[in-house]
Amino acid sequence: MPAVRSPQISSLERRPRRRRFPGLPILILLALGLGACESEEIPLTWQDLSSGEQTYVRRLVVLERAKAVALNDRELGDVVLDSLAAAWGDSAQAEAQAHAPTDPTRSRQLNIYLLRVLEAEKDSLMTIPAVRRLAAPLPAPVPGTLEDEPDG
Repeated sequence: MPAVRSPQISSLERRPRRRRFPGLPILILLALGLGACESEEIPLTWQDLSSGEQTYVRRLVVLERAKAVALNDRELGDVVLDSLAAAWGDSAQAEAQAHAPTDPTRSRQLNIYLLRVLEAEKDSLMTIPAVRRLAAPLPAPVPGTLEDEPDG
């Protein structure tokens, strides 16, 4: 009868396995947590905007108000839009691009701010599309978070 041999266990296998970096899982979790905190952007306020960004937002809101007038009264709207084109001049598009931020993160924050302002403006664009609204102050942005914004 053959002798039953027990498998030999090497001295390395008998020792409990030690982790080389016992704090590594904690460091990874902390890094993930800090990364998540950094991705939560604080929404911009009017005071956070540079003067160029304020001009950019103001002009886009005025343009939306003028388009609302045009949708309500085509002839009056054409006059208003022509007046804006004359007032802003041929360089309006170049100026808007100059006022827009070039940093992608800042651009995203500014566009989210603009969307929040237009959301606050939505009811008056639909119910009061009047020329007198062109010079009205900008509304306070609708409170919101980045989770409310569409992906894209």
